[in-house]
Amino acid sequence: MSLPIATDENDSRLLKSRLPSKTFILDRRKAWSNLQCPLRKGMIYYSTQTDEIFEHDLYSSSNHKVHLHIQLAEDLRVNSFPSHGKGAERSFQDGENWHLHLSIHEIHSYRVGPALWTYHNYGGSDILELQPMESTTNALGITFGLHSESRMEVFDVSTDAKEDSDPLVKAGQLNYSRKLNNPVVLSPNRHILLHAGNSKTIDVFYSGTGDTDNMDFSFVTHVSIPNPNRKGEMLLRASSLVFSADGTKFAAVTVDSAVLVWDIRSKIPLKVFEADVPRDNISHLQFSSGILGREVLVFLQYEVSTRLDIIHLIDATSFETEEILCLGNEWGITIFFEPSGSSMYASRGAILYEWNLRKNTGPEWWLGET
Repeated sequence: MSLPIATDENDSRLLKSRLPSKTFILDRRKAWSNLQCPLRKGMIYYSTQTDEIFEHDLYSSSNHKVHLHIQLAEDLRVNSFPSHGKGAERSFQDGENWHLHLSIHEIHSYRVGPALWTYHNYGGSDILELQPMESTTNALGITFGLHSESRMEVFDVSTDAKEDSDPLVKAGQLNYSRKLNNPVVLSPNRHILLHAGNSKTIDVFYSGTGDTDNMDFSFVTHVSIPNPNRKGEMLLRASSLVFSADGTKFAAVTVDSAVLVWDIRSKIPLKVFEADVPRDNISHLQFSSGILGREVLVFLQYEVSTRLDIIHLIDATSFETEEILCLGNEWGITIFFEPSGSSMYASRGAILYEWNLRKNTGPEWWLGET
């Protein structure tokens, strides 16, 4: 990584301060996981080893935790997102016993109220492959995609389903022009699809006409993953792909720990970031929304030589500034942003940190000093 790196706590062009604006001590008696911030800054959701789901307002003086759901089976996984209007939906998938739990909650002043509708039952093993996606075609504002070699089936949630009947109703199908053996990622508007091939390329597909739940994706081109003069026989296949919030950029992590960023209109990467050691593990690759805070690309590097977990924040507009935050080496590290992109959160063991990003003042902010 060769970009300018700030070292002083106040010497940062991306963060208001390198020191966390908020530090929250989690209950050390419990294992915390699935931390998310889907509604607004400071409102955190998480699950525990006892399979309870909690809502916690970091800025509440009462430090009050709200228990949202009954206990479920073991190995709980959580996906949270706001839906249209005053509703919120959450899906819970149990990897051991194949449970499917869906519930819809009304939101009052950014707080989640009691469940308005709940479904909990056994499901098939394919529920672990369901991908939650935003939707503009149904009242709940959410659909689920199920990827296979030749297509992605799209499912809506029916709240009118009879008791004990599966509430997932097929709403459409996204067809691929060729078989895709590896995972795919859709752009936010669902008009572009990326596939990490088995070779050193990323396949690019564009959709034809039709609604967002029923489209045919045709292969358009592929972008090559450059080899930055690496020695050895490490494969350069992309292991993870993510789009920016506006869909104009995408990033990839390769199996030998390089991070690359492309403009969707170009085959040449905007930037390539290399780990010093190809064995270093790269995870949590994501873009912030860039609505209020500056748009950044973030990823976590586990540095094998030092056994440290390091957060990298990169200016996603100019790609000329990088911040590095060292988290040490602890269990349960998670990185996520609040929806407006003004704050970033990271957990380290039983501690949750909040950093505030500098304001996004427009696409040309980086051309001058602010």
